[in-house]
Amino acid sequence: MEGDEKVTNLESVGRFIRKIKLGKLFYNNKFIAFFSIVVSFVIWLIVSSSDAESVPVTISDIPVDITLSESAIQDGLRIFSGQDITARVEVTGSRIVVGQLTKNNIQVTAPQAANTIMSPGNYTLELAAKKVGLLKDYSIAPDVRPSVITVMVDRYRESEFNVEPQVDFNPKPGYFVGNTILSSPKVSLSGPETEISKIKKVVVKGSVPGESSETINLKLPIILYDAYDKPITSETITVNFPEVELSIPILMKKEVKLKPVFLNVPSGIDLSKEYKEFAKVTPSKLSIVGPEDVISELNSLEISPIDFTSFSMQDHKLSSSIIMPHGCRSLNNVYSVDVEVNMNLFKEKTLSIGEFSILNVPKDKKATVYNKSLNVNFIGSSKSISLLKPSDVVAQIDLEGKEDSLNSMEMPVKFIFEGYNDIWVKDKYFANVSLINKNSE
Repeated sequence: MEGDEKVTNLESVGRFIRKIKLGKLFYNNKFIAFFSIVVSFVIWLIVSSSDAESVPVTISDIPVDITLSESAIQDGLRIFSGQDITARVEVTGSRIVVGQLTKNNIQVTAPQAANTIMSPGNYTLELAAKKVGLLKDYSIAPDVRPSVITVMVDRYRESEFNVEPQVDFNPKPGYFVGNTILSSPKVSLSGPETEISKIKKVVVKGSVPGESSETINLKLPIILYDAYDKPITSETITVNFPEVELSIPILMKKEVKLKPVFLNVPSGIDLSKEYKEFAKVTPSKLSIVGPEDVISELNSLEISPIDFTSFSMQDHKLSSSIIMPHGCRSLNNVYSVDVEVNMNLFKEKTLSIGEFSILNVPKDKKATVYNKSLNVNFIGSSKSISLLKPSDVVAQIDLEGKEDSLNSMEMPVKFIFEGYNDIWVKDKYFANVSLINKNSE
């Protein structure tokens, strides 16, 4: 009976549909609204049934949170390895929920760490995962991958070591090897106390093939060694710089003469001829080292120029520095010389000079020399000194730059003695000069 009723109902519906033209229904706004609601409901039922299905998802790259006890932290303990390990877990839940999960919703810890880590050492810890955040409608599989980790726990320590250079090379015969220069002669190491205590020395190693005739420049890595001279490799030790720049000077060696240089030599004195034995330099030679391209072309070194007119019968010895080429240095650590001149080749005479010549007197002004004369010491060849008379000498005063001066002043004096080109005046002389306006007389 029930089946017959269903057939009767279907037939009635069919007859009703045949009476209505389907094409016209879609021009009916009420029908369109009703039809849209029905279709949306059907789609919602399909999606909801699909979302309600429980699906597994793996969450990766979850940092492991290891917490030490307060007493362990106060004791200076810290984790040096193992704390950077990440874990992964499998979660199960609806597609909507697990689709929103990230590694920030899962916390992986080592629950027994706070109770078991009390002293330095390596510890094996079991990992566990739990939910964090607002999303809760999912489950976490009990197996965390990895399930256990090993961590290294120790106290922190810093130490400073000298860097020992060990470079194999063969200098060219006859060349000088200077001290090794390091960009950083010391290195600072930090890390676990146990690991740092194993280090006995810090070395940089290198080698240079063939014979070396130029400065060796290398960039070498830092190598740590223990008491048994074996290299130490540790990811927990931090070095303040991993490499060191090393320089070993390889310099050419040569002995050269030291040559004096003089300024203000009177034109009548030729130091290369009759006065070639005028100066004695001590030391006369010097052993120096330097770059090959410099030393190979060098036969002598000059000293800092000496004012010839600074010598007199009483002052005939002085010191002067050696002019050293760039990159060169003295093997004897000598950088100055004593210069002694032979004043037996000359004579000295004192004359009273009373003739003054004033140059560059300002316009409309008058200059007067207060000094009646100056006693001047002249030095020169025996012949010229014996002939020199006061009338041969003029005391010259130059007032250039004194245009605005109206007072008495002390001015330097220059002595002119024409016809005597092998005579000089050692000391500096001054005269008192008055400068006034002409119309004020």
